[in-house]
Amino acid sequence: MASLKQGLKQILVDKQHKLYEKEVASKNLTYDSWIEKQEQKAIIDGHIENTGIKFLTNDLKLQRNESEKYINDGKNASENMECQQVEIFDKGDPFQGKKCMETVFATAFCHNIEYHLEDNIAEVILLKFYPGKCSRISYPLIDKIFRENENVVLVYGDEDVQKSGTRENPWFKPDWSPDRFLSCFYFGGLVAVRTNDLRETYRRCKEKGILKREQEDGFGETADSAGELLYLLFYEMLKEHNAFTKGHQLSEAAVYHSRHVLFHSAQSGYYQIRNWSLPEKICGETNGEINTGVKTQARAEAKTDITEETDKSITLSVIIPSKDNPDVLFHCMDSLFSKTRSKHSFEIILVDNGSREENKKRISDKVSELNRMRAGEKSKRGELCFAGCTYVYHPMPFNFSGMCNLGAANAKGELLLFLNDDMEIIYQDWMDLMVEKTRLPYAGAVGAKLLYPDSDIIQHAGITNLRVGPAHKLQFLHDEDNHYFGMNRDVHNMLAVTGACLMVSKDVFTRAGGFCEELAVAFNDVDLCFTIHEMGYYNIVRNDVAFYHHESLSRGKDGDSPKKQQRLLRERDILYDRHEDLYGKDPYYNPGLVTDMLQTEYLPAYHYQVTLDMPWSEPAALDKKAGRAREDKCLVVGMECAMDIYKWRYGGLPKKGRVQGRQDDMGYYFQGYSFVIGSDNACYKKTLLLKSQDSGRIWGLSLESRYRKDIKDNLKDQVNVELTGFVARMRREELPGGVYQLGMLAEDKCSSQKLVNWSNWVLEVH
Repeated sequence: MASLKQGLKQILVDKQHKLYEKEVASKNLTYDSWIEKQEQKAIIDGHIENTGIKFLTNDLKLQRNESEKYINDGKNASENMECQQVEIFDKGDPFQGKKCMETVFATAFCHNIEYHLEDNIAEVILLKFYPGKCSRISYPLIDKIFRENENVVLVYGDEDVQKSGTRENPWFKPDWSPDRFLSCFYFGGLVAVRTNDLRETYRRCKEKGILKREQEDGFGETADSAGELLYLLFYEMLKEHNAFTKGHQLSEAAVYHSRHVLFHSAQSGYYQIRNWSLPEKICGETNGEINTGVKTQARAEAKTDITEETDKSITLSVIIPSKDNPDVLFHCMDSLFSKTRSKHSFEIILVDNGSREENKKRISDKVSELNRMRAGEKSKRGELCFAGCTYVYHPMPFNFSGMCNLGAANAKGELLLFLNDDMEIIYQDWMDLMVEKTRLPYAGAVGAKLLYPDSDIIQHAGITNLRVGPAHKLQFLHDEDNHYFGMNRDVHNMLAVTGACLMVSKDVFTRAGGFCEELAVAFNDVDLCFTIHEMGYYNIVRNDVAFYHHESLSRGKDGDSPKKQQRLLRERDILYDRHEDLYGKDPYYNPGLVTDMLQTEYLPAYHYQVTLDMPWSEPAALDKKAGRAREDKCLVVGMECAMDIYKWRYGGLPKKGRVQGRQDDMGYYFQGYSFVIGSDNACYKKTLLLKSQDSGRIWGLSLESRYRKDIKDNLKDQVNVELTGFVARMRREELPGGVYQLGMLAEDKCSSQKLVNWSNWVLEVH
């Protein structure tokens, strides 16, 4: 009998495996198939390419015969794919006639740069920096961009790798990012420029001798030397066209990022250009000096002495909010004095919202000790210009925004640095490097990379604005690895940086209105950065500066209980009520990447096909079935989204001035993952549970599975976890109003086993 039961169970298991494998095959979308569908939307029917492409050899080597004519020009030229001219005709506007573009490798262009600029009939030059080919949509898209944006002088796009006809490894880039450009040639393998503008820049640079060193050092003989020469030329051209000033208006922009794949490289492009750099010193602007942000290595063991006389005209106010945390606070302050080497003067302002009397005395004694040190000769080492410490004791309920604003009101410095009391300084030149960026005329908030203590594990490398809310990309990943084309390297513009370490000029901070005190705990730093961005400034994260962050020692982590999660969601609503136009938008995060999940890594969107085309789930009463199931932590429930669909689409609930909702917007959307540890997950049917906190009643929603490559890759020791992702949607009127805790019921379809487990996530049904 036992063997019969075992045989019947095996039949059921085999059946489930066949169904599971079929579903995996249907839902495992590849990048190659996904991008083809996306590009169908980008095809421009109003443009056609002239099939009479002209191949040139003039770019290779110019030779004159006795009659002073080019012997390899015109009819004598042999076809060569290294340089070609393409004619574009706009069917929608035939009066404009044909437009000529030239495509040429950077090495060939630099070898005969004056010929290409002075005698060129092409209005636009497409420069290729490494082997690859233009995509089928590149010519018409580039032509359309230049036709419709008269101020644009340079266009770059996204790219991928094409091998044996299959596309892979997409590099989805940010929109114009001045600080990333200054530290890395992130434009990549294909750049389109207006010939006239590049010609004028070249003439000016030649007259001023700006290119003299580059031309003497090989002048385009190698891909790297040609790349760095053109990198410098682009910098000079963009500087002339005010690309390094505040303002984000597309109508006035000199640089245009096409959010389409314009180039297919033969191998990963980033690794071919990542070591290119601008000259260490380049000319400043009349409205402020622009520094290149040249790459630096980890400097924990860097120089120990500063002997040269330096300008100390800048005063920095370091504002540290803290309460009843003297040991942690003192560790932060001691690391500041023991590690920092700076040419700038700084003061410290401690803001205390009500420490106990014994802790208040300890902090007061520490402040007195620091001020006695100040009364001496700078510091004991003579390497700091310390301007004193102020202790602002002001009992009040915890409000991070209020504490920071109070500190700013007492600050004497031209620059403000907001620093958590659980930070630890580990680099010696961090202050100078952050000040260097904060002083730029277009700079807003400047942050740094934060690491978990005594490790290389990333806690923060800038904040990305996803549809589901602000996110710390790269969190929990090792910094020794190079993540997504250098997103943890060099200097980048980001929409926001963390308030745990945020430097900003006092003038910009004041005009931004300071921190929003309605946001007492969460998103106050994001709100400030959003406001600064809306004022036209660029927020910056210096990944070449790092701190240790002993995160959340004071108050625990956001969202680790239903109460904290509800508070987090309320403050998120306030954030997007204040910044409606930024909901789901981030110029430095490409929409070709995952936007609908709080995913740590930078992943192409095809990894998670987030759509709302699944059927509506109707709640079913499951009190008895869930009650009979065994509650077991081996059933993992990872909720990633549970929110009103209208809010998920548009950022807030319907109100005057917002988009009029459709019928399909009137409901709730659920998303996450779930699996059973140590079991064959192909055999389980899962049901999302909603338990009323008022009545205790339990309802269940049917789910649709989703392919999850991240789960599969991270759980190599688990069985059949490819389809552990789930989604569902429910109409608003289906459940009584109230707060519901979310959980999961897992039923083994090959046995009688039923498991249940609950998450900390809750949903408030209106």
